[in-house]
Amino acid sequence: MKNVKITMLLMMAAFLYSAANSIASPHDGRAVVVRTPPRGARVSIHAGVSFRYYNGVYYRPYGTRFIVTRPPVGIRISILPPGYTTVVWGGIPYFYYGGVYYVQRQPQVYEVIEAPREVVQLVPNHPASTASIGSLPPGTETVEISGKRYYRINDTYYEKTVSENGQESYIQVGKKN
Repeated sequence: MKNVKITMLLMMAAFLYSAANSIASPHDGRAVVVRTPPRGARVSIHAGVSFRYYNGVYYRPYGTRFIVTRPPVGIRISILPPGYTTVVWGGIPYFYYGGVYYVQRQPQVYEVIEAPREVVQLVPNHPASTASIGSLPPGTETVEISGKRYYRINDTYYEKTVSENGQESYIQVGKKN
């Protein structure tokens, strides 16, 4: 019995240690606290708070540690996360990664913004993180609407996007009711 208790305590300690030192997506709903952000994390000061960011994950000071958080609207960064997608709405390029939209304000200055209204109106149950796919399944229908090409899967319409590194993906832009 004593060995079982010791084993359980060791397992709990290992779990708590790994949880406190893990990196999780800022969008998965859990509060994750880390001792330090990853090496190479960049600093961005917003509203007097010295945030860190690395590969699309944002860290806010939390006592002597950091908590993984969604970036505040208005924070500016100098480099977009790897794997971001460029989406053009109304002639304006938006950069999207992990549920966060950015616009370029100057060369190498990108600002976190609220999701563009057009996206929220066109995509039911936004955020778009649940509305993009990496490839089209067999049987996808190509449809042209107002001179633009869309891809229809059942009642859902997608638009093709290509990231800076050439990776194609398809963003949900509408749903037939």
